[in-house]
Amino acid sequence: MKSQAIIGSTIIDGTGSATLCNGTILINDGKIVEVGKADQIKLGPDVDQIDATGKFTMPGIIDSHVHVTPNQDVPDDIRINLRVGFNAISLLSQSLGAGVTTVVSIGGGPPAVELTNAINEGYVDRCANQITAGVVNASGGHVRGRHADGPWEIRKAVRELASAGCTMIKTAATAGFQWEHERVHWPDYTEEELTALVDEARMRDMPVAAHAHGHEGLKYAVNARVHMIHHGALIDDEGLEAINKADLYFVPTLFTTSIGRVAKVEQPWTKERMEAAYPIHREGVSKAHKMGTKIALGTDGGAGDAMIELSEFVDCGLSPMEAIVAGTRNTADALSILDRVGTIESGKDADLLIIGKNPLEDINVLQDQENIELVMTHGKVQTTSDEMKIYLDPRLHGPPRRIVRVNVDM
Repeated sequence: MKSQAIIGSTIIDGTGSATLCNGTILINDGKIVEVGKADQIKLGPDVDQIDATGKFTMPGIIDSHVHVTPNQDVPDDIRINLRVGFNAISLLSQSLGAGVTTVVSIGGGPPAVELTNAINEGYVDRCANQITAGVVNASGGHVRGRHADGPWEIRKAVRELASAGCTMIKTAATAGFQWEHERVHWPDYTEEELTALVDEARMRDMPVAAHAHGHEGLKYAVNARVHMIHHGALIDDEGLEAINKADLYFVPTLFTTSIGRVAKVEQPWTKERMEAAYPIHREGVSKAHKMGTKIALGTDGGAGDAMIELSEFVDCGLSPMEAIVAGTRNTADALSILDRVGTIESGKDADLLIIGKNPLEDINVLQDQENIELVMTHGKVQTTSDEMKIYLDPRLHGPPRRIVRVNVDM
């Protein structure tokens, strides 16, 4: 891949530092090599230049909670699996077009690993990067996945998912809104069980996301030292203080109780619970921000809903810059991938967005896909506006990097 440079834009680097006007980002072999003012970086004649004058360049947004595929329980039927796979590719493609460059398939489990591998190896193009989480859940618990009860059975489940290629674990510390039989305040696992799960996952460098809305289950998850608490729709001061003291990430998924989301819910019990949680959820995030809690981004939604989450953050008191940091640097850190993505710095993958309007003046501009002028992953221009189509090289979207030959009996 030839060297490239994005020139002329205002750079929002994802760290929270002041913007860099008339900046240059030099990229080589899919990695950011150098970032600086135009007069500080000399570009050779062999560097392909992307003129982003008057525009804004920022890291790709990361969504740490999307149900790309069903929770690792798809029937072993090739027709169903094909449909699930095509739906997943469509969602990841639409996510990329909306400016979301990395998506966590929060419950895909082993069946989703092959899609992650296919994207990484170049067989599936123009999709957001995918991280595959495996689900370990209590019998009769909120989430569906690998049922496991008791510390040793839970450890076995984590080992199975790790050996199947999952790189992250999701569990449920409390019940939720979805099932009629459950009550949101119910704990799903004991503290002893969650501690065993986290201990086993940490030994395999697998971050753990705990679905937890509040009450005792959330405290169990914090005491077990999960990496991040997802949802927290009923979080109270005690829960927030516990998260802060443990220095964990809070991923509020405000989209789950947003007005637009609730309006589409069909089950009356789910809608009633979400509507009741709406003000509590937002008050919790506002308090978390004032307390200095580490906030990261996840939606429990679909393609592009991460941009709605950013607007929700701002409505809860975060500045647009703080919201962008939450959706880039912080989320990468929560997922243990900050060494690769999340900021515009030397050595990072060139997963970048070029935006036509200033998101620091109005974060809502990110919800309009017309303002997403160009999306790049690993230094490859994946999708553009009509104005910037000259930078979309069809030669970079050819066949996979290696061919698998299959012997077929005729």
